[in-house]
Amino acid sequence: ITQSTGEKKRESMSFKLAPLPWHRDSLTPLMSKETIDYHYGKHHAGYVTKLNELTKDTPLQSKTLEQIIKTEKGKIFNLAAQVWNHTFFWNCIKPVSDNKPSVPTGELEQLIK
Repeated sequence: ITQSTGEKKRESMSFKLAPLPWHRDSLTPLMSKETIDYHYGKHHAGYVTKLNELTKDTPLQSKTLEQIIKTEKGKIFNLAAQVWNHTFFWNCIKPVSDNKPSVPTGELEQLIK
């Protein structure tokens, strides 16, 4: 979410779907463009839309996602947490290079074996 600014107070505005940090087809062959479109374009976007609907014209509208997650319960908590989780997830994965997935090396490789 692009307006999330940690613990700072946001201006009253709606939450926005942050752009993906890579092109939608750049995770192929591990994750298809269609899968990205479905999870980002439908699920993630839907959580943002529903969160905006429930927080419009309320004091929550000026809070960050983190503040909402820490203070709210029920549907608003769930929506804010889903938006945060999806944004975090998209920023944790990266495109494969040369159509080969990343392979762990070093200590992590040894722990896996």
